[in-house]
Amino acid sequence: MRATVLASMAAVIVMAEAVHAQSTSSLDGAWRVDALIGPGARLVDDPQPGLLLFTGRYYSYVFVTSQGPRPPLPIGPATPEALVNVWNPFTANAGTFETRGEVMIRRPFVAKSPDAMAPGAFNEYTFRMSADTMWVTPTRTEAGDIRAPTTARYVRVR
Repeated sequence: MRATVLASMAAVIVMAEAVHAQSTSSLDGAWRVDALIGPGARLVDDPQPGLLLFTGRYYSYVFVTSQGPRPPLPIGPATPEALVNVWNPFTANAGTFETRGEVMIRRPFVAKSPDAMAPGAFNEYTFRMSADTMWVTPTRTEAGDIRAPTTARYVRVR
């Protein structure tokens, strides 16, 4: 009897792991931002560089958020204004993620912004995939719903 119970528990654990692996394995790899679709269907089809990586249950994200290239950092001492111009239009974070259907929740544990990695911080998205293209739209954070979200379109690069 005990062996049957243990075997059943092992089967449930293996099935749960398989379901988890199935739900995340299609995301595994490197994704380059290809376009941004903003409120009012405003399309930016030549966005600045951005890369989203998934492996197992972890993700890493770096993205230039400006509409044009960032200025180079000056040689020698930089003014506060020069530093702001270079570093403000850049975001980065990494942590764990989970998916449930077409919903993805990311929980950063390291980020450019200290607020993004505060206890309880999360970012929720809807996403859909077609072959090697993925659309990701933010829906809410720990602070509440996202009003007027921008959808990022990614293409798989690996």
